[in-house]
Amino acid sequence: MKVQQEIKKGAIIVFITRYSGILLGLGVNSVLARLLSPTEFGIVGVVTVFITFFHILSDIGLGAAIVQKQDFTNKDLSDIFKVSVLIAVVLAVAFASLSYGIAFFFDDQVYIPIGQLLAIQVFFSALSIVPKNMLIKAQAFKIMGFIDVGTSAFTGLLAVILAYEDFSFYSIIWRSIAYSGIVFVFYFFKSELKIRPGISFTGIRGVAKYSSYQFAFNCINYFSRNLDNILIGKYIGNAGLGLYNQAYQLMMYPVSNLTHVITPVIHPILAKYQDNKAVIFEEYMKIVKVLAILGLPISVFIYFASPEIIHLFLGEKWLEVIPILRILSISIWVQMIMSSTGSIFQAAGRTDLLFTGGVVCGAIMVLSILFGVLYFKSLEETAILLVVAFYLNFAVIFYVLIHNVLHQNIFRLYGLLARQIPSVVVLTVAYLIEAHIARPQTSGTSMLIISLGIKLCLMGLVTGLFNFPLIEPYFKKLSQLKGKS
Repeated sequence: MKVQQEIKKGAIIVFITRYSGILLGLGVNSVLARLLSPTEFGIVGVVTVFITFFHILSDIGLGAAIVQKQDFTNKDLSDIFKVSVLIAVVLAVAFASLSYGIAFFFDDQVYIPIGQLLAIQVFFSALSIVPKNMLIKAQAFKIMGFIDVGTSAFTGLLAVILAYEDFSFYSIIWRSIAYSGIVFVFYFFKSELKIRPGISFTGIRGVAKYSSYQFAFNCINYFSRNLDNILIGKYIGNAGLGLYNQAYQLMMYPVSNLTHVITPVIHPILAKYQDNKAVIFEEYMKIVKVLAILGLPISVFIYFASPEIIHLFLGEKWLEVIPILRILSISIWVQMIMSSTGSIFQAAGRTDLLFTGGVVCGAIMVLSILFGVLYFKSLEETAILLVVAFYLNFAVIFYVLIHNVLHQNIFRLYGLLARQIPSVVVLTVAYLIEAHIARPQTSGTSMLIISLGIKLCLMGLVTGLFNFPLIEPYFKKLSQLKGKS
């Protein structure tokens, strides 16, 4: 009970701050989508692929190790931070130099000044690793949420102003730079990291094995997740990459922003039970149940609501995103559940098996991307193959996690998921009936909003009816409050 209370308390705080960030992000992206073209978004998308890899290099698995290891001293953290400063300088210089290679590979000199500017962002992101994970370990989710949301609001406004003033894709770049710098300053002071004299590698050596496997997994996961962007940018073009990126980002909103309400909380809490795998499994199954209840209806909703979402949030020039988003939406529930597994591997102290599973899953992803982009040369075919890869990876990673790490019965998971099938069927039928009756005029904004609202209500109604025992306590509390008033 204590574990669930800790998880619930942390998740509520993260939920509030996270969804404030989502609303801000959707608003900013919606405005920028009308001020910038798919090609401009595609140019930034190319560089984002490489900058993400440098973020992995800056962490080298130490972030998760800081949360996992329970006996780090202030001196250990000070030493690790000093190492991160050296890493930050080296990576910033390396990224600025890499900009010439990116420009050569994509045959466009515009990537040189972009890369040199974003080297600043690489520097500040690397510096943030230690203070950020100190805050996570201390479960200071409220502080982190305020920092992230406040900074997102300020930098989002900055990006919109710059885009309006014809700064083109540089508006997005300056937003990234400003965000990383401001967040680092706040994280550093709020973490109360004390810089001690001298430097020692004792603390790093103590977590070298754990962090090295985490780092190796992050690298594999990066390449399997970003190879599609590199190849699409090279062989299909920046406009195609811009369309694909928007579909992928919209698909990832529920994946990252629902799953990440829980995953930042899981690791620091369940790490205390790393020697009791049964406790970790039982608590994790409760989390998987919640993710399944949320993820499956969201997948169905986004599939049927893709036209309204694209018209309202991106505008008429992005209509080619609709079929890609529909295909990718089929994998949302799978990714939501699968995205939570990393924290369980970490909490159980088995980043070695996280790496092993990552190798297999990475190979499946890479093959699907290569066939989609190089053989079929189609954004939609690539999306279909990615969905197939996500489902295969789901089976692989959960077998490794439940059978090899937690030593439990894998059919507990599949039985839990099977119980959600009736609600998915009913929701699908409801959407088909709604589409047949309503037939909204896609040219009218008011009709689009009404149609989207109806679909949201149907999702909430069906999900609530099939999962009433979960929400019944909240109705009782509401009735009690009304009775007192």
